[in-house]
Amino acid sequence: MADKRAEKINSEIERQLEERGYCTVPDVLVGIGMLDEKKMDEWRKGNAFCLEDQCSSDLPRLHAVLKAVKAYAEETGLKPSINKYIREGKGSVPLRFTKSGDPVRERLYSTHYLDPWKAQDIRRRK
Repeated sequence: MADKRAEKINSEIERQLEERGYCTVPDVLVGIGMLDEKKMDEWRKGNAFCLEDQCSSDLPRLHAVLKAVKAYAEETGLKPSINKYIREGKGSVPLRFTKSGDPVRERLYSTHYLDPWKAQDIRRRK
């Protein structure tokens, strides 16, 4: 079962990298069916306490996704980039990812992983 989940996560990461040259954990969660896109939009608008509350999976499974994305990135040499997620609309209110506010997990959720070569190719094609 864990192998199928890892394959699904890796496939989603690869799809994002091919499409835009980077991947994000929230988009991986949407891509593997653990987060509904409408619920992510509500979170981005500041209408939810945290992203984890919007997900259809329990915390251990969500944390396993965080670890899997980071492991894939490290194994394939993707470049990590920590990003600030700010509420859409007025003001610059930071969005929260975790129920606990754990800074390590907050950082993992907010990290984008970049494939510099693919990103460069994508920019050239546009």
